[in-house]
Amino acid sequence: MHRFAFSLASAALALTVSTPVLANPQMFVYKGAGCEGKGRLPRYQGVMGRHLDGVNDFLSTESWQKLLSDADWALGCWKNTGYRLSLGVPLIVNGGSLSAAAAGEYDDEFRRLGAMLVAKGQANAIIRLGWEFNGGWYAWSANKDPVSFVGAFRHVVGVLRATPGQKFRIVWNPSSGAGNQAPETLWPGDAYVDMVGLDVYNQSWHAQDTNPTLRWQTLLSQNYGLKWAAQFSAAHHKRLVIPEWATGTRPDGHGWGDDPLFIHNMAAWMRANNVAYEGYWDFTASDYDGTMSAGKFPQALAAYKAEFGPK
Repeated sequence: MHRFAFSLASAALALTVSTPVLANPQMFVYKGAGCEGKGRLPRYQGVMGRHLDGVNDFLSTESWQKLLSDADWALGCWKNTGYRLSLGVPLIVNGGSLSAAAAGEYDDEFRRLGAMLVAKGQANAIIRLGWEFNGGWYAWSANKDPVSFVGAFRHVVGVLRATPGQKFRIVWNPSSGAGNQAPETLWPGDAYVDMVGLDVYNQSWHAQDTNPTLRWQTLLSQNYGLKWAAQFSAAHHKRLVIPEWATGTRPDGHGWGDDPLFIHNMAAWMRANNVAYEGYWDFTASDYDGTMSAGKFPQALAAYKAEFGPK
């Protein structure tokens, strides 16, 4: 949530706290999985008028076999492209348990994944391990077993970091405003996390949020919202990232579509909070359509290009 080839040196994120405040974050995008997303990158970069710094992708939650086969395919697609990969890695798959992950029962699968990432040129992958864990929509939902979630996160990070040749960056990545378990109670500890992420979509279920200015204030101030993320990441001395974000539409009518104010406000907020990279969801999914590059949201696209395009 496309790019032309560029050097790996230029792709490396400046992840130290000394990066100048008010610099734009690096630009990542999700355009679809593996080769499907890769094939859409040239057009996307043409629309944006600039090279991208990285790409988002995700691994299957269906089974360990499907996860590893998907990884083999997708990493083959991204090999030798020069794009840095921000990869959503399930902490467990459907039918698995967090307590089993914490006890090491899935170590072989994570070892194979780590080795595959290195072998296929993604030794510097950014790993969003168990992303959006404070929601209820994934198998690793921390609400089910908070203690085991923390134990599983720590254990899997240890397995991945033991991969020979790896330079992985681990993102601890809740979703904005979701769940009834405060994310700070699910923090695995500073030693296990390289960056703090927050996924932010322009959606709301509050009547007053039909007003875009009031809606922005909700996104800032809601539980586990943007203000919380900035304060939490600063308290733990971690760079902040926004791996998924978009404005768009939802089937239930609670997405706010073509909203340039959201884009401008997010861009200013990311610069002010020294965000390392942003990953726009330029994709039509069953639950959220954020595909601005296709002309669906022309005002949002113009705002995005003004903020992140060539200067």
